[in-house]
Amino acid sequence: MQNLHSNLAKKLPFYYGWLIVGAQFTAVMATAGPTTWAFGIFAIPMEEELGWSRGTLFGGITVRMVIGVALMPLVSRLMDNPKWPLLIMLSTSILYAVSLMLVALVDTVFQYYLVTGVLGGLSAAGASGGLYQALTPKWFVSKRGRAVAFGTMGSSLAALTSPLYVGFFVDSFGWRPAWFLTGVIMFFVMVPFALIVRRQPEDIGLLPDGVSETQESRKTKLVTKTDISFTVAQAFKSPTTWFLVVATVLISGSLQGLGSTWINNYKDSGLSDESARIAVSTYGFFAILGRITWGLLSEKIHIRKVFLFACLTTGIPLLLLMQVDSIFVALLYASLAGLTLGGYVSVQPLIWADFFGRKNLGAIRAYFATPSLYAAAAGPWWIAVVYDNLGSYNLAYWIMFFGWLLAATLVYIAKPLKS
Repeated sequence: MQNLHSNLAKKLPFYYGWLIVGAQFTAVMATAGPTTWAFGIFAIPMEEELGWSRGTLFGGITVRMVIGVALMPLVSRLMDNPKWPLLIMLSTSILYAVSLMLVALVDTVFQYYLVTGVLGGLSAAGASGGLYQALTPKWFVSKRGRAVAFGTMGSSLAALTSPLYVGFFVDSFGWRPAWFLTGVIMFFVMVPFALIVRRQPEDIGLLPDGVSETQESRKTKLVTKTDISFTVAQAFKSPTTWFLVVATVLISGSLQGLGSTWINNYKDSGLSDESARIAVSTYGFFAILGRITWGLLSEKIHIRKVFLFACLTTGIPLLLLMQVDSIFVALLYASLAGLTLGGYVSVQPLIWADFFGRKNLGAIRAYFATPSLYAAAAGPWWIAVVYDNLGSYNLAYWIMFFGWLLAATLVYIAKPLKS
């Protein structure tokens, strides 16, 4: 199999690392669509037919993420071994598609949590795209910012398209066939890309960024840069590490939970189904622009400064979200959120790679990114519980707003590690 990938790399007219970016793009697009951006479209008819609360429905997504996060440390360490990435990505991609199809058959809360929570959680350990945050940065150094930006752009495309096709499926066939059709589509989208995954360029005779071995001067510069890597033990002793851990925990609820509330919040504010879906799709369009802008910016400016600016700007549109009473305000919020929150998603994977280097990135993320993943997993559930108890999302939005401001303070304190 390794020879197959090496031969493919030699025949490609472009660097093999861009296939890894394509795999990340596809995985993020496929998993973020049904379980984040379009989940509110599924939730409304499920709530009406099954009689479940929003906390129950979104709790399934939280269980899915918690199980995925619990497995992430083990799986992340395996991603540093050349034998495992392809097997992990292929098996979890298949399992993810099957878990979506099976939601069409659920009638009880137990069945729903078994399918969405347990099976979906097992798949989330790999197929959710989170592992690519440890994989893609290994393939790039000087072009790392744009590579990660393009890879995470799959979520933006999911926000742009999934409300439209899921809405069409639900309106035309009902929520059960819509889940099944979505699962079938995701199978054929994800599996082919999973087959091309490799751990790092050196495994197939390449160098990061596609640098040729004959380019000695460039190679020397590259090696010098990639050698600046820190071990888990070194990271553990640095206060900077813990400032980053707390900062990422504070803002993680926004990343997974916020987008899943939009459809429901817009409809509660009086918008039609069509207007709510258009607003979410608008976010997706502007998030694509945000990904590109923030990704390129991170190649020119140290990630700490980019992260700080992201924290200062991303919380502000939440003040507008609490005032949505028309399609105009919803579209204005979606545009601003796309440029800020959407752009930040491309910054997040760079934090660990740029602060600690690429050599031990899988292990670094396994230890220090895991708390933020648990916080993200809890996001959809606690936000839905706030709504179930208060009849409004506003308290949740205020909590997230102050979380971004506090995170900015911690990032300002965090200083880059010294070798």
